[in-house]
Amino acid sequence: MNRLAFVLLPLVAGCSISDIYHGGAPVKTSDWLETGEIRKPRAEITRTVRELILRQGYTPPEFVDDRVETDWDVHLSPRFREGYRTKLEAEIVPVGADGFNVRVRSTMEINNSQHGNMQERADWIGAGASEKHKDHIADEAVKLRSTLKFRFFGLNP
Repeated sequence: MNRLAFVLLPLVAGCSISDIYHGGAPVKTSDWLETGEIRKPRAEITRTVRELILRQGYTPPEFVDDRVETDWDVHLSPRFREGYRTKLEAEIVPVGADGFNVRVRSTMEINNSQHGNMQERADWIGAGASEKHKDHIADEAVKLRSTLKFRFFGLNP
């Protein structure tokens, strides 16, 4: 009986199944979203991904080994758990003989600090800890994938 209580204790304490699955930390990274096979030159795909990352307000870094990760885009707030930061990751993966697939995902963290909007005092945790933010972790990745698909495939893919 004592073993059962030990196993159920995290559930009673308010942990969700996803928290247990991810090692006790709230979820902060979305799943990979893919564009599908693109039959364009790699240089054109790279240029387009960087341009669309820039249009979303991120500073577009250079691709390294067909992978790019932006810096954090920080939005601070004086309210508890209202400040957040996001970043994007993108990969260009070869598909077949002459095609490529662009995979994107986003990461979102919230400020868990009680000290208002002071960035140097920020205590960043996964956005999955907040009911308000956990459904929005993938928003930036969805936006980037949608604009990439529209750019490469048009309205009727």
